Amino acid sequence: MNSWELLQAHTLLYHSVMGGAERELELLKLDVKSFFLLGALEHLKHPAELARFLLLPKPTVTFLVKRLEAAGFVKRRSVPGDLRRFELTATPEGKKALEAAKSILVTSMEERLNRLSPQEREVYTRLMAKLA
Repeated sequence: MNSWELLQAHTLLYHSVMGGAERELELLKLDVKSFFLLGALEHLKHPAELARFLLLPKPTVTFLVKRLEAAGFVKRRSVPGDLRRFELTATPEGKKALEAAKSILVTSMEERLNRLSPQEREVYTRLMAKLA
């Protein structure tokens, strides 16, 4: 398998994991992009930073933030000294939804990892850690 085929295989795995979790995420009022945005709030607070990190256009981030706010998962507050900027924080409800979503995605990933032998899984884990 060449590098391009390997990249495609990783993309297919990602889509398989996310697709397997999609319905349960919807029950939490989350989609895949909203999930990743909510998770990124653990380290990033500003919409422009989130857009760069998530490789999303700024208007998409704005749209997702508004949906997360409407669901009660995110709060927005102005940055002291610069009323044009604001910071985002996950609410307790948002943190709870994030943890539930992580559990759903872990289950979806485990379904795929269980296709590997324990030795294959150990090698895969080691190689992914090295590459990442």
